Amino acid sequence: MKLCLAALAATMLLATGATAASAATMTPSPAKKCFHDNEAVTLSGTGFSPNNQVSISRDGMVFAQKLTTSPMGEFVGSLTLRQGTGQTKRRYTATDVLNPALTASTSLLVSAIEVKVRPDTGTPGKLLRIGARGFTTGKTLYAHIVRKGKARNERIGRLSGPCSKVVARKRLFTKKTKVGNYRVQFDTKRRYDADTEVRYAFTVDISLQPKASASQSSIAGWRALR
Repeated sequence: MKLCLAALAATMLLATGATAASAATMTPSPAKKCFHDNEAVTLSGTGFSPNNQVSISRDGMVFAQKLTTSPMGEFVGSLTLRQGTGQTKRRYTATDVLNPALTASTSLLVSAIEVKVRPDTGTPGKLLRIGARGFTTGKTLYAHIVRKGKARNERIGRLSGPCSKVVARKRLFTKKTKVGNYRVQFDTKRRYDADTEVRYAFTVDISLQPKASASQSSIAGWRALR
């Protein structure tokens, strides 16, 4: 995870009358129930010592960089979240350097973007178990099977839960599938778009394998492309 120093834009709020000191706060933006790998999130803080600094920690680990507060005691920091596999709930805490008793925390659930296909070998036409998570840009997951510039689109299923999960059984290839190399791309678009940012894709080789006096096609394996 990368913590970037960010300067607070000089937007001064007009105070009308006496205002009581409020507790420190830290808010993530965008406000989401789950974030995916390599997603950027902004942390905004208020109620800290003016013209000072705050330190940021994740689950107790303090980052080297500190963020500077404005004359209003506000700060803005940028995070790039990393999650290679699975999902984790992380707690971020901002601590006032001048007054360490002044803190604010927020928790973020972070999920990897991943697809698992089983079995990953065998003959075309087999029913596959497809499990996916972390596709937070849409409500439905699709598979796009691409070969020689032509694509076939298959609906996998509706994504559900905070981190957008789906488990489905699908046949992505048939016994009549032609021998060759295929690209299977998973995303939340109904139709294949070559310009879509790839979150998860596989290459699948289908070849002829001798069996007794006849030949049948087989899948050598699903190789993930990230």
